[in-house]
Amino acid sequence: MISVSLKWIAEQVEGRLIGSDCIIDNVSTDTRADLKDALFIALKGKNFDAHDFVEQAIGKGAAAVICEKPQTIDCRQIIVENSRHALGRLGAAVKAKVAPKTVAVTGSNGKTTVKEMLSAILSIHHPVLATQSNFNNDIGVPLTLLRLQKQHKYAVIELGANHPGEIAYTTDLVKPDVAILNNVSAAHVEGFGSLHGVARAKTEIFRGVGSQGTAVTPRDSEFFSCWQRACTGMNWKTLGLNDSADVFATDIELNSEGQPSFALHLGKKIRTLELKLSGQHNVLNALSAATAANELGISLDDIVTGLQQVQPAQGRLTTIKVSDHLRIIDDTYNASVASTKAALDLLGSYSGYRIFVLGDMGELGADARAYHEEIGEHAIDTDIDNLYSLGVLSQSASEVFNGHGGKHFGSLQSLVESVLQRLTEQTGKQSVTVLVKGSRSAHMERVVAALQQAVTDSDRLEDKHAC
Repeated sequence: MISVSLKWIAEQVEGRLIGSDCIIDNVSTDTRADLKDALFIALKGKNFDAHDFVEQAIGKGAAAVICEKPQTIDCRQIIVENSRHALGRLGAAVKAKVAPKTVAVTGSNGKTTVKEMLSAILSIHHPVLATQSNFNNDIGVPLTLLRLQKQHKYAVIELGANHPGEIAYTTDLVKPDVAILNNVSAAHVEGFGSLHGVARAKTEIFRGVGSQGTAVTPRDSEFFSCWQRACTGMNWKTLGLNDSADVFATDIELNSEGQPSFALHLGKKIRTLELKLSGQHNVLNALSAATAANELGISLDDIVTGLQQVQPAQGRLTTIKVSDHLRIIDDTYNASVASTKAALDLLGSYSGYRIFVLGDMGELGADARAYHEEIGEHAIDTDIDNLYSLGVLSQSASEVFNGHGGKHFGSLQSLVESVLQRLTEQTGKQSVTVLVKGSRSAHMERVVAALQQAVTDSDRLEDKHAC
């Protein structure tokens, strides 16, 4: 964080300073972090109260604390009405002081990919601050803003939400120059009541865009008219796969690894590029990033260079060549209906024998089973060979696929054994590609690890017999 005085912080968070002033350049909400000379903010939640750990924070070297009630321990304190709101105010104040050009990104899926694409583009010539990990909620966003340093010319902030009002709050902290609503699909429906509830919540991002800012949305969406109303009076750019959008792509082709090449149409300029990320859906992610970068005045050359540099992140459609006969597509980081359909489309583009292993998609509300059935129907349309499920809800998908090679498993071991059996049957005939997908709560990375280990052990056994 930039160096500021404790007195300045107290003014920004509308708090009362007890004790002497000092310089602060580090803020933390976690007593497990390095707290030497840091400002510790004692947050309160449903199941925790960090006020209980103030003494521990001071013992670890914290220079001061922000808290909601005076502490009996002798230390510098800023007393506020709500420490969570104080964290937000401080993050917003630091952002305003550094004043980087800022892009905020939300959407049901693809947020992280768009963030990484933009970061790659903007960092070609200038220092960029970007959201790390999943720091995209009402605590993570201000903590991200507090990482700003004077040298940061740009910031790319990811905004997530699991309840209405959260994006409105974080957008007000960020005050972006460009706000991207990447898409809306069935994700976190449980917290919003319906798909339309998700759309309303995501559209909150445009409330924080000033008259000089830019809104970016897809052109082809059932919520287009909603965004049209929300973006009235501001600069609004659309993206898509035809010339009805302001920025669009044509001539999309997938190579043998499912990585797309396409022609990028940006104004009157056209450039052909290739992505290192798999899946046609990443073309739309690239268009979002290109549109935002263009609005910030970034050249087309830098946009193309940055997009072509982005590498796949672990667990996000990462291709693993396990053996000459087996390829695993690891897409276990998370799952929504739209991202699962996109992953299935990618699997369907591969030649050879194709198996889809699905874990539960979480937070889909009362219609969760229907959404899983929808995935089973989409799997039939992609003409894959097997749909194996592991989880209570995902069984609905394999049951829909039952007449086409669907099967549900009660254990990880039995599922892995069935995949290995298919691999053995296809050896010498055709290669096997296995797509593994599920929400974080499903822990489907276990399937990826188990398959890799099983094939490795099998190869070692064959080598031993060969000797």
